[in-house]
Amino acid sequence: MNTIGARSRTQVAILAGCAWIAGAIPAMAQDAMPLEQLLTQEEQAKLGTSTMPRDKRDAMRGALIRMYRQGYRAAQGADRSSAVVGTSVVEAQVDGDFKGWEGETIVKLMNGQVWRQTEYHYEYHYAYMPKALVYSSVSGHKMKVDGTSKAIGVQRVR
Repeated sequence: MNTIGARSRTQVAILAGCAWIAGAIPAMAQDAMPLEQLLTQEEQAKLGTSTMPRDKRDAMRGALIRMYRQGYRAAQGADRSSAVVGTSVVEAQVDGDFKGWEGETIVKLMNGQVWRQTEYHYEYHYAYMPKALVYSSVSGHKMKVDGTSKAIGVQRVR
């Protein structure tokens, strides 16, 4: 297997996976979301986004969003029970300190909502009242907190 073919397959896989994140966010939120929030730092490094010209980065961002929308529509038509339920998005700030994801993290938002981490992921990141985005996905809800590497599965407690 040559390196170029492996790299191309890796890039396609990363783009397809990231598309799930992009499509669960309404159009207005997507327009404001930079490419760095759609890709993990590892994905950005593999794809070389830091050295890409602005027009190529914008094209990649648009492709991620478009690919997800196509998959999202297909999933809704194919199986309503497993598709995303609604496209509501909660944009809020964490109420107080956020110290990252510890496996069972409870996150209280300024709007009064409380969310519990359901997907195991450990990542230390301290921030005071960072912005958080909660959206529906095929597997439930996901929360992306500013400064963290990826969106994490969560369940609403109240």
